[in-house]
Amino acid sequence: MPDTEILKRIKRQEFDADVPEEPPDPCDFGTGAPNLDMCTWLIPPNAPPRSRWRLGMGELSAWIGGPRADHTTSDRQGGYVFYETSYQEDSHQPVVPTLPKPSHQMVGGARPLPQGAGGSSIDLSEDHGVIDSALFISRNLSRTGPMGYCLSFFYIMDGLSADRLIIHLRDMETSENASLWEVREGQEGSWTKGELAYTYDGFHLIIFEAVTKSTNDPARPFRGHFALDDMVFQKMGSPDLDNCFGHCTFEGGFCGWTNDVEDDFDWELGRSSKSFLTGPSRDFSSYNRDEQTGGYAFIDASFPRRDNNPVCMKFATHMFGNGVGTLRVLKRVPGDEAPDRVIWEVSGESGNKWYRAQVSVSSATSYQLVFEGIVGTNSLGNIAIDSVSFIPGTCTITPQTAAKNSGDCTFEEDSCGWTNALPIDALDDFDWARQYSYSTSGPSTDHTKGYYMNLLSNPQAPQRGGTRAWLISPLFSATGRTRCLSFYYFMYERSIDPAGPSLGSLRVHVKSAAGEAGGKITTLWRLHNHQGQRWQTARTPVVMGSERAAPSSPYQIIIEGIWGDGRVGVIALDDISFFDGDCSSHPLKATAVIGECSFDRSLCDWKNNTETPPPLQRIWVTEQNEFTKKTQKIKKDLKWPGYVFFDIFNQATAQHPVLRSPDFAASQNDASCLSFWFAPFGRGEATALSVFRVELQPPEGEEEQRLLIWKLATKKFDTSRPDWTYGQVSVATLTAYRIEFEGEATDGGFALDDVTFYDGNCQTRPERATVEPPPSEKF
Repeated sequence: MPDTEILKRIKRQEFDADVPEEPPDPCDFGTGAPNLDMCTWLIPPNAPPRSRWRLGMGELSAWIGGPRADHTTSDRQGGYVFYETSYQEDSHQPVVPTLPKPSHQMVGGARPLPQGAGGSSIDLSEDHGVIDSALFISRNLSRTGPMGYCLSFFYIMDGLSADRLIIHLRDMETSENASLWEVREGQEGSWTKGELAYTYDGFHLIIFEAVTKSTNDPARPFRGHFALDDMVFQKMGSPDLDNCFGHCTFEGGFCGWTNDVEDDFDWELGRSSKSFLTGPSRDFSSYNRDEQTGGYAFIDASFPRRDNNPVCMKFATHMFGNGVGTLRVLKRVPGDEAPDRVIWEVSGESGNKWYRAQVSVSSATSYQLVFEGIVGTNSLGNIAIDSVSFIPGTCTITPQTAAKNSGDCTFEEDSCGWTNALPIDALDDFDWARQYSYSTSGPSTDHTKGYYMNLLSNPQAPQRGGTRAWLISPLFSATGRTRCLSFYYFMYERSIDPAGPSLGSLRVHVKSAAGEAGGKITTLWRLHNHQGQRWQTARTPVVMGSERAAPSSPYQIIIEGIWGDGRVGVIALDDISFFDGDCSSHPLKATAVIGECSFDRSLCDWKNNTETPPPLQRIWVTEQNEFTKKTQKIKKDLKWPGYVFFDIFNQATAQHPVLRSPDFAASQNDASCLSFWFAPFGRGEATALSVFRVELQPPEGEEEQRLLIWKLATKKFDTSRPDWTYGQVSVATLTAYRIEFEGEATDGGFALDDVTFYDGNCQTRPERATVEPPPSEKF
């Protein structure tokens, strides 16, 4: 289809050049197959089939792709548009989709946004070997007026091959494009609201671009899709505006942001600095362009909070002149006598340029945000802000220098106060490393721009299974407020054994700095083994103890990487951020559960239940002990920072030390997988370790039922040189229970560490520890 034909479809009506046209009508894409409609939105006519948005609904999702329900009605009859990203080899030369060419009828003060507004991945001048994006185009839009438009919509990004969704603005006179909005993560197939506030003084198009993973990415052939629904344009400042709350370009006013009446001076709207040596010459959107329009705010503003969920506030800053002071973003709780809290801060000049900035904002109570400008040493300096917007979800503080002691880190400049454990403390075995890239099988880049933290591994001399590395945060003060930690992880195992994955684990702990050295450690989040060859988001509340309360004393966060027996893969992390408020763990399967313990500083909730000595004991590699020479050798051979063990020495009869778990409530899941590491030692071949499941709600009149589910003897182990071995077993969870580890020995023992649980059945490992089920449980 020639470009002239698509021009006919978007040819706008004649209008008064001084009166902005009304925005397009809302579009929900209809209901039911006969009534599905794209409204006034368009698809490039010469886009190849594999690079086209198309109408869909839930009833057809299993046949042609797309989500199982729309957003408007949340049923399978509701319509939406979607782009299926599953790539298929094609023998013919692909066709590059083209956009409408400028028309001689389209005149006016048109201006493209600058490169500073974001780069575009649209390329209409050259052919591509493989099309890896699809365009969805608005009808021709006239100038927005100074208040601008608010575009709201709902989107889904799902599947391994979906990479990012971008909104571009195309100037219809110059054919230049600028990206205004971009998101790289979906909410695992759920509808998410997107909002964009913008102003433009000329004819333009709004273009949604769905971008897949690159064709050389291993995830590219996998299924995936993008979807859009409920597209609404509204005029900013209109009485019925219910979207883009807090967004502002400052070209038509303060958009609901207000000057504080109790400060020293006010923010003002400006178009250009009055001093040659200070301030921005133009606003952010027209910087480096010969433009006549555009405004910004310059040397408090506030807006009421959104509902509890965190949002990322994005804005542009300009700090120029040798007398520039400090720009801060404060969070204020109305009615609270506590001082405003600084969540973002930058001081000093940064040159005559606009820079992007962002910070996560959230709270369990209502709050306001305040931009605070503080004057410097002289009058030669201006501070300006522009283009304030909000995107659902968290983000790492940008620039990194604005993070201060927040704990946020992109690892682009340095490690932001996060450190590896010191060798002298003997808390771990090796280190995390800040690096740019890993290998063809690992992340080709970090989650944002370049650097990330990688769990070190040397293929020529791999770490032993069970060895670990700690990455420790700066010391945080206790505030009494609940905080959430967000980060991105990459856990990929190149080759998975038929017995199952064995990459290792990634864990997050919180450690109290109060009391004796080391303090109390609570495990917050943990994930095991292969999770896919891509960056994924993680989240956990920062709480202490079984009561799950906010830390009441200074604390640190520990991110722990543990290699499994496989060790052929990648464990990496990036983009750490913190925000106020309670949150659930993500992914849900990573939630730390009762009974898990690494025994690094305590027995957690496990207890000795041995009625005859010697009891099961706790030993630390950093402590000075009064143990026997044999135990000191065990401690040296195992090279492990903390574990529990029992050691029976020259006893005439077998001893049976017992380690008892806390009680577990009944679960809706059929089973849970109990996993742990163990190491046998000593001379006695009859030394054994058993795992029992104790039924806590036996039939009336009966005693607690104690069922053997795992047992291993030391007969086939080289106990003269003990080493760690991985063990696991399925535990029935439909009724309340507890777990008991029971040792048996006359001259020897077992060490035990890293007891964890996760949902679902699992194979018994090692296989020879399998216990024949009782006749009553056989099929």
